[in-house]
Amino acid sequence: MLTHLGQLSARAGPAGPVMGRRLQYDRPMALSLTTQWTLVASGLMAHADRVMSGEECEHLMTLVDEEVDEDAYAKWMSIISEPGQLEALLGDLPLPPPESHRQILEDAWLIAVLDGERVEAEVEALGRIGARLGVEPMQLEFWREAWSAAQHTAAQTAVATLGYVLGGGGPALPEDVGLIESFAHGLPTTHEHRTQLVAEAQLPHEHDAVERQLRGLARPQRHELIRRLASTVDAATRADEVRARWRALGRELGLTEEELDRLTRG
Repeated sequence: MLTHLGQLSARAGPAGPVMGRRLQYDRPMALSLTTQWTLVASGLMAHADRVMSGEECEHLMTLVDEEVDEDAYAKWMSIISEPGQLEALLGDLPLPPPESHRQILEDAWLIAVLDGERVEAEVEALGRIGARLGVEPMQLEFWREAWSAAQHTAAQTAVATLGYVLGGGGPALPEDVGLIESFAHGLPTTHEHRTQLVAEAQLPHEHDAVERQLRGLARPQRHELIRRLASTVDAATRADEVRARWRALGRELGLTEEELDRLTRG
């Protein structure tokens, strides 16, 4: 079930093919084979609990929006909304390059927790996708545990960074709790962990400790976190102070003033 199709209909234009029928598609529909596999694998994971959340839908369609035109966008929106079509593609698509298999599966596992939950059906779905790619079950379990641990750590680093830019070494203001809750809700982790993260973000966070945590992330992850914070800092109660700390942290992590300016403009 796709819960947020209405939000995407303006981008997609006229309605796509009738749901429930096998979609006739022309490979590669302007998408690379690896991207097609990422969409199929992640789409199946999003449907594994029988409900595709708004966060899951938005994440998937962002991948499409980066590579295709209006017509292909509409076709892929129809595919993503229909589990039967995704299952058909899982069986029909040529295998992607072996070096892409781990990343495809990691992206699929990430989307499993965007709705705040992980269920056994998602573990089973990942296993089916891994089997289609020829990944051994023991290898997949090892990867899955590593990905879950990394996601947990990245979420904690994200809220520590937010806590620092909001509080500057002191506690965040009570007026900013709603901002923290909104930020934590968008992190790929469970509902229970998000509740803990909201509390942690309100505590004092020192610059040096936060910088060490950030440098423990891969460079693209660090920059993605700074990007995500860009839309949060302007809504803070003490926006000028918070924005200054955010910019200083971005510079320390290797972003230029021009890059930071682009992030603030959205």
